[in-house]
Amino acid sequence: MLRHLMTAMFTTKLLFTPTAIIMSALLRDIETAANEKLDQPLRDYLNRGAMDDLTLRANREAFSRLRIRPRYMVDVSHRDLTVQVLGHTIRAPICVSPFGLNTAVHSNAELDTAKDQFGTIMAVSSGSRVTLEDIAGAEPSLHKWMQLFIYRDREVTRDLALRAQASGYKALLLTVDMPVLGLRYHNQKNNFTNADNRVNYEPYGAGARVADNATWADVAWLKAQVDIPLVIKGILTAEDARLAVDSGADAILVSNHGGRQLDSAPATLEALPEIVAEVGRECEVYLDGGVRSGADVFKALALGARAVFVGRPVCWGLVHSGSEGVKSVLEILYTELDNIMTITGCPTVASITPSHN
Repeated sequence: MLRHLMTAMFTTKLLFTPTAIIMSALLRDIETAANEKLDQPLRDYLNRGAMDDLTLRANREAFSRLRIRPRYMVDVSHRDLTVQVLGHTIRAPICVSPFGLNTAVHSNAELDTAKDQFGTIMAVSSGSRVTLEDIAGAEPSLHKWMQLFIYRDREVTRDLALRAQASGYKALLLTVDMPVLGLRYHNQKNNFTNADNRVNYEPYGAGARVADNATWADVAWLKAQVDIPLVIKGILTAEDARLAVDSGADAILVSNHGGRQLDSAPATLEALPEIVAEVGRECEVYLDGGVRSGADVFKALALGARAVFVGRPVCWGLVHSGSEGVKSVLEILYTELDNIMTITGCPTVASITPSHN
């Protein structure tokens, strides 16, 4: 019955109201339906983590352990979910994480994701099979950030950063947690590779390989090359958060690469409070990893995140029904967050505080 309802909803304009959504059960149905369309190598690539999936599971378990403390008798007749991220107002504190090889799961992935149907920020993977210029031009009104790494040839890093700036990207998302690829045994077992057709790297050859000798001095150097904000992705400790800010970071994305890099790394929700305590007064702090519901968004905001980024759920939406599926996933999270804010006495995002956890 639920699947029939889901199918019917996806044939409409997908403009949901709280009463039209069967909460997170519908998002789980989108996940199930998407995975049924994929063969095992792609399904494992999308859904699994490094080694034994310990950190992958920890991300979800951390959200499950945390409770929400509601406050009642508050006027919530008018609610405002907008938030400012690096000076740009977005519809809700729900953004799109970079995810490499989206076109492996959907032929028009990056371009469909870039369609500005929700009003948020899209972080574009440097490992895309579509050029960063083509993605930027596909929907100029959508705020886009460009993910990149410190590469073996630092001039590759500089050139990609300047290409992104010239194309209108609003920030650089420097990912620091991948000096080498994590051990993803499922990919090895399935003979799956994610290194082909990364068109943004084609002009650079071997110099575009991620450096294993990068230091915080490289962050300070990159900051000096561009005139757009620099966000550091992959921070899990207060010590690294301090070094990032001292090296010029404008914001921090608390991330463990969706559990795909270091198995047994902390869950991002576990790491968030110490990072907010260390640098939260100096820069914006965001979180990704394990966000699957509006309740998860609320919990992260209560612990000090300015916004959350979602990766796998967006990919499930892509597999399910392209750009409409992406919008549906984001609308579901929005509606759940709005519902929880209403029940807990939070008319604005700013009114969500640590007292609610």
